[in-house]
Amino acid sequence: MKKNFILAFCFFTGLTFVMLFPLILKMKSYMPGIFTTDEPFGWLAYFWWQKYAFSRHLAETYYSVIAFPFGMDISSQILYPVSNFISRWLAVSTGNIFTYNIQVVFSFVASGITMFYLAFILTKNKIAALFAGIVYAFCPYHFARAWQHLLLAQIQWMPLYILTLIKLQERPGYKYMLLNFIALFLVVSFEFHYTYFMYLSAGLLFVYYPIFYRKIDAQYRRSLLMALLVMMAGIAFVVSTSAGSAYKKAIIKKSVVQPSAWEVVRPFDNLFAQSARPLSYFLPAVTHPVFGNITESFIGTPFYGESITEHTLYLGWLPMILAFVAFRRWRKARARGQSPKNGDSPLVRENFYIGFFILLAIVAWLFSQPPWWQIGPFKIYMPSFFMYKILPMIRAYCRFGILLMLAISVLAAFGLNFVMEKFKRNSAKIAVAAGISILLLFEFWNWPPLRVIDVKTVPQVYHWLKKQPADIVIAEYPLDANSPNEKYKFYQSVHEKRMINGTTPGTGANHAAQALVNLSEKSTTAQLRNWGVKYVIVHRDNYVRTELVDVIAELERIPQNPDLRLIQTFPPESCPDKDVICMGKTGQIDVYQIQ
Repeated sequence: MKKNFILAFCFFTGLTFVMLFPLILKMKSYMPGIFTTDEPFGWLAYFWWQKYAFSRHLAETYYSVIAFPFGMDISSQILYPVSNFISRWLAVSTGNIFTYNIQVVFSFVASGITMFYLAFILTKNKIAALFAGIVYAFCPYHFARAWQHLLLAQIQWMPLYILTLIKLQERPGYKYMLLNFIALFLVVSFEFHYTYFMYLSAGLLFVYYPIFYRKIDAQYRRSLLMALLVMMAGIAFVVSTSAGSAYKKAIIKKSVVQPSAWEVVRPFDNLFAQSARPLSYFLPAVTHPVFGNITESFIGTPFYGESITEHTLYLGWLPMILAFVAFRRWRKARARGQSPKNGDSPLVRENFYIGFFILLAIVAWLFSQPPWWQIGPFKIYMPSFFMYKILPMIRAYCRFGILLMLAISVLAAFGLNFVMEKFKRNSAKIAVAAGISILLLFEFWNWPPLRVIDVKTVPQVYHWLKKQPADIVIAEYPLDANSPNEKYKFYQSVHEKRMINGTTPGTGANHAAQALVNLSEKSTTAQLRNWGVKYVIVHRDNYVRTELVDVIAELERIPQNPDLRLIQTFPPESCPDKDVICMGKTGQIDVYQIQ
């Protein structure tokens, strides 16, 4: 076991270094990303706030330096206390950028290791298990999440949960019950979407068992009872967090107003926009350096979907072909009579495993579909239509793609094992597996250009602000009154000044901000003065980029406000490294002082 862990750790650490290059060389200055969303900058800002609050003995749940003078109660947004505890101590000891990066890097290494163990226990083939780890850990879905959603990138605990669940089903006892509880606790502690997926997987396994074996015996009843106890403990943990109160509001009050980043009731239409499309699973990621342009031409169409992140679900043709090989072997085994009637032999167990993961793949695919298929005048309802009535906070059913990827990874391991059986010499087996793995890595390749962002290089205006008195208040314009600008919040980690920005819709602070959108109006500057704002940072590019006539006209009127005095102009800046995107690339920035 120890040798297997060392093998898997070294193997997947090395691959992570290559696939995430050059991130591991710049863990305190770069972060993974492609600039399609602001969400990662929100994480960096929050990790900075954790350290800032800790060093000044402030309450972490009251984000006092944004949405000034109101501040922001973020206690309802801390849904994952375990993940939050880990990030807090990482942030305090290492800083916000490293805290983000180490969790991303860990997710790739750990997901490879956990999938390796799952596939190895089932196939008894280390090479096939390593291949399964490559498929799962480095699939395009995982990269897309690492570039946008930190917690959704934590896919590593699902293979561990399914492995312990299978062992609990085979050998019901307190040992595997405890291991299964630990695995589920880890899933629940990082992402509720994946908790949902694991509960579904558990249900499928215990439905599939009596169908396959055509009996319900004492072993089945005992393992089912133990698994149910573990799942009930998981539900109790969820209810004990802020997510429990949010879910209660969704069910009892049917409320759609929640001053939190986590809405308790999502619009039903989201289920159509964020569900899998026919080509989502079959086209390479848009970030692929060779084939990405082909996929890009389908973005926004009904065939692929509209989101680069949500619809990056590519399974890889090699894993799908090998999964089909496993499927063919399963069909032939059933035809030859390798069934439970012949005893619970290794071949019967293999048949059981393959059949379960085929079922899991089919169910995951169905759950990833839109609420219904419209075929002429007929509607064929899909699972998401019914599940929305139970879990209205879940909208992106295309995320079931990672559960489908998990099933395909295991089936591909079986398929590769069957292919390798055709060769007698070990050297030939290794050569075949290595060749297939190299081709797979090419399928999943995503650079150049480099998929990192230099977050240490920021506009010079923030270094200038850093040197100003610590107790001043600033405002950044255009004002983020519709939704919080995560970049503004990230830049605060550099200048460390209180600011009126960062309000969340549905709060009193945001309601007050709605009246301050037009900086050219004297009533706006009067209110800013009343709040103690000294400097206003105007990003000219953000006004011009909209191409809206009224917005551009507002930019032209700002200098005419007699309450504003232009004291500094920072010229446009570019990135120092032309191969790396940076936060410092910006147009002209004007700094006004409120008179």
